[in-house]
Amino acid sequence: MTIHILIVDDEQPIRESLQGLFEDEGYLVSTAPSGEEAVARFRKHPVDCIFLDIWMPGIDGLETMSRIKQMDADVPVIMMSGHATIDTAVRATKLGAFDFIEKPFSSEKLLILLRNAIEKRRLATENFDLKQETSRASSQLIGDSPVIQEVRKAIKKASMKDTPVMIIGDHGTGKSIVARLIHEASQRQGQPYITFHQGTLSEQETQHELFGYEKGAFVGALYTQRGRLEAAHEGSLYLEDITKISLPLQQGLLKVIQEKRAQRLGNQKQHPCDVRLLMSSCCTQDVLLSGEVLLADLYAKTNGVTICMPKLNERLEDIPALLAFLAQEQVESLGGEPVVFSDDVITLLQAYDWPGNIRELRNYVERCHILCSGQTLTVDTMLPLDASLQKPSFSAVPDDSVLMDGFHDARKRFERSYIVHHLEKNDWNVSKTAADIGMERSQLHRKIKSHDLTPPNK
Repeated sequence: MTIHILIVDDEQPIRESLQGLFEDEGYLVSTAPSGEEAVARFRKHPVDCIFLDIWMPGIDGLETMSRIKQMDADVPVIMMSGHATIDTAVRATKLGAFDFIEKPFSSEKLLILLRNAIEKRRLATENFDLKQETSRASSQLIGDSPVIQEVRKAIKKASMKDTPVMIIGDHGTGKSIVARLIHEASQRQGQPYITFHQGTLSEQETQHELFGYEKGAFVGALYTQRGRLEAAHEGSLYLEDITKISLPLQQGLLKVIQEKRAQRLGNQKQHPCDVRLLMSSCCTQDVLLSGEVLLADLYAKTNGVTICMPKLNERLEDIPALLAFLAQEQVESLGGEPVVFSDDVITLLQAYDWPGNIRELRNYVERCHILCSGQTLTVDTMLPLDASLQKPSFSAVPDDSVLMDGFHDARKRFERSYIVHHLEKNDWNVSKTAADIGMERSQLHRKIKSHDLTPPNK
């Protein structure tokens, strides 16, 4: 869902400037020139964050905030002023303002404040009912090949214990699905299931995410945030690619598991933290046992419960069932009718090596759905496996005249649909979408303009 922002200021140039800045980042923006109009707008159309000027004709910003907070006490309000005193800023904060910013504004600081405000609201919603947290509806192990039957047996075995579990396998083999299935079949089912992937986070940011922090614990800590460990208390914490987490932080995790207690940064008080660790890695067992990327004591805690995920090319007989499942998944995600794959196409797909495993298969089905929703694909009409529309890497493929027919039109249609899909997935945030698809932000802006794309409700 697109994040909706309300800007309230009696100066039109400021409203227009902020509106342009936030819309460039993919946010939906409304404006109001007065406190009275802001209250009326909010009553009809609640928003996710408000930028509110303190000094305005009619009711001032503090009174406006007070009236809005009566309707939604949790909506973050960022107060703005060009000539406010420290006392005013303190008073605004005490009355419930998320933060206070002085004019003239720094675009970078405005965006940071907005992201922090939205994140706080997101965490508040998430923390309100952690038990409702669910993953994408693909937490199923599809297929009946011998290797998948062995994985199911291992899941059953792991679910009967309460020790940490290590899941090993290449990218895209379904390690996260196995982790969730273990949790749902264990004695901790019904308790929180929390996931964490370090990605591009620094070691310090990773520590903050895992252990949490108190407001004021460091520069930029504008509010208290509980960590993933605390959120997973009495449940399970799935650490994707555990070897990306530094050994010192792994030592901290091991201590929490052993002592069943943890503490936030900036707070000496410990809190109960009974968590089962579910971990995954793309490394081989030999590498994990070397002690260079994973603590030996942490690995020992798994007590031999290690599950090895097969590659897709080791379970090719599961491809028909996977195709049917993924085609229906796209219908539920994007709408339309499912793509049907003919027997000849399935044979060709089973001849492909699938280096990206199920993740690559899912991406292929997604492209087929975007371009060919509701169609039955044959050898003559199937899409090539490479998103760049080059020939797939198996021998029995359509001739070049079929593959290249309407090449430019097909590429343009796919590019537009692909960009729209990822913009919607990232709530039309241009920066996040650019990072997600590996494109420069400026280039993505040009693509959006060339395809005449605009956020919904604009």
